[in-house]
Amino acid sequence: MSSIISTLSEEDRERLIRELSDLLGADHVITDAGEIKAASLDSRRRRQGEALALLRPGTPEEVAAILRFAANNHLVVIPQGGNTSTVGGATPNPESPLNARTLILQLSRMNRILAIDAVNSTMTVEAGAVLERVQAAAKEAGKLFPVSFAAQGTAQIGGMLAANAGGVHVVRYGMARRNCLGIEVVLADGRILNLMRSVRKDNAGYDLRDLFIGSEGTLGVITKAVLDLSALPAGRITVFASLGELRAVEKLFTTLEDFAGPSLTAFELISKPALEPVIAAGRKAPIEPSDWMVLFDLSYTKREDPEAFAESLTDALSPLFEDGTLTDAAIAQTETQAEALWTLREEIPTAVRASGGNIKNDISVPRGSLCAFIEETYARFEKEAPWLLPMIFGHYGDGNLHFNLGNKPELGPGYWKAHEREIHRLVNDEVVRFGGSVAAEHGVGAKIQVLERTKDPLELELMKKLRGVFDPEGILNPGRVVRYPENVWQNPKEAWD
Repeated sequence: MSSIISTLSEEDRERLIRELSDLLGADHVITDAGEIKAASLDSRRRRQGEALALLRPGTPEEVAAILRFAANNHLVVIPQGGNTSTVGGATPNPESPLNARTLILQLSRMNRILAIDAVNSTMTVEAGAVLERVQAAAKEAGKLFPVSFAAQGTAQIGGMLAANAGGVHVVRYGMARRNCLGIEVVLADGRILNLMRSVRKDNAGYDLRDLFIGSEGTLGVITKAVLDLSALPAGRITVFASLGELRAVEKLFTTLEDFAGPSLTAFELISKPALEPVIAAGRKAPIEPSDWMVLFDLSYTKREDPEAFAESLTDALSPLFEDGTLTDAAIAQTETQAEALWTLREEIPTAVRASGGNIKNDISVPRGSLCAFIEETYARFEKEAPWLLPMIFGHYGDGNLHFNLGNKPELGPGYWKAHEREIHRLVNDEVVRFGGSVAAEHGVGAKIQVLERTKDPLELELMKKLRGVFDPEGILNPGRVVRYPENVWQNPKEAWD
């Protein structure tokens, strides 16, 4: 593929569109410039790519036909779900010379919930099903699909699995991979791989399913999935609390873990600078914000009395108020109040963006080292970039923080933009030093250079070989996750670090 001419003549373009229309029907081959532009813009609205067309197949067989067509005509294909990737993983690279030969593959027509097995606690869905609808269908069946994150109203199951998405419930239920039993995948050569097993124990050879989950559309296109459902809790207790100091979060978490065990379903850490834009936008905090706050959920079963459960929680937390671990707390008395507390957390990204944005770092560090990581990274900021304003929040319970960094207000909105690359490097260096991951739940996407600088060389070599095995012609999502082996297309660099 390295010898491809990246441009297309008008005659070739018209031929390709005509033949694609014969494959899918003209209504499902979108060439409108406005729609292509919208689909080629990443969710952070920072990288505007281009494409030849948007394709909306209705069956796995049509997906297979598209990939065979792409291989035969030297085209590349970018699988796209709800286009909620924050790392440029579902849109064309603005710098790529292959944009004229790029097809964006959207699975929104393949959105059916095919079956629910209440006894086996599974749901079979097509990849284009929206996560929020899947959650609602599970609840209607008396079950829970626990993967939950801010973009669930638009994110699709195929994209969620391709990115191995996380969210607020990972501390209890794990990442997307842990909540999926089987998948159907269309390979780059058009063959359909059936891994649609719904068993929970299967030691029959290599687990190919887990290769595709988290591969971000670079190894194949997920078209169906068997999702693993959980028991639906009878209710939850939601608490918003202020900490006496950062290190107090460690004692609070271990206390709750000892008290609640698996009933601890979400545990978020929020810094004051991250919450302030939400309050400035009109939301009201239930308590006086402190430098560090937490938001957590405890779920209870039908066997447990909610009032007794709440009283037991109060008893467990009382010593923490006495020793200064906690300084204040608000407990939701109704589900409406619980939702209002979670709205404070969920609106942080939107409020921060409206106030001038920041440098985003999706990182994870072992939970036992997380406070030390924050303290020592802050110390580096004071020495090397004192203008930074850390606006940190995220999933302390599983060691994943959105380690986002703005600038002090007196410098004006967007001062950070001129320093983004150097700050990414600083944070990533600290993450590696603490044995963490520079791509915790949002994936790698276009941040190839980050992996090349931080991954173990042997691990990176094996990842490249895997990609070459599954997509030797370089058809799928070029320029994402890892570079191709030397004998196929080399993608242009992007300035992520």
